[in-house]
Amino acid sequence: MISLQSLTILSTSCIVLSGLSLLLGWYFIRGKQIDRHKAAMLTASSFAALFLVFYVTRWSIYGSKAFPGAGGWKTFYLINLVPHIIFAMILAPLVLRLLHLALRKRDYVAHRNLARYVLPMWLYVSASGWLIYYLLYVKTYG
Repeated sequence: MISLQSLTILSTSCIVLSGLSLLLGWYFIRGKQIDRHKAAMLTASSFAALFLVFYVTRWSIYGSKAFPGAGGWKTFYLINLVPHIIFAMILAPLVLRLLHLALRKRDYVAHRNLARYVLPMWLYVSASGWLIYYLLYVKTYG
């Protein structure tokens, strides 16, 4: 069986790589490099999907990990965790809609209009995912 540590590192790596791919995709579209933008955004979506597979696998085998800190650290953790969870829940259908608009309908105006809202949320989920990993699994509380 795959270890908790391996699944945690895999899932966190995927969401961070998803965020980095998003930034590349944004950079490419700003430079009108459409094919590179498409490749970067499909990579971001693939890493996000892999994250979900690893995360659900980890959760189903090992359950949730209680936050080990207290006081101000716990408040900081929760302030970041709550929007992370809310945004993560609404991102999946929004990303699917973005992919549909761009790849199937080729409605790039609607795609761009929606992406202006989805990109910051997705980047927040990516960055806060790394932060939550750090606070749960790396940081020590004395």
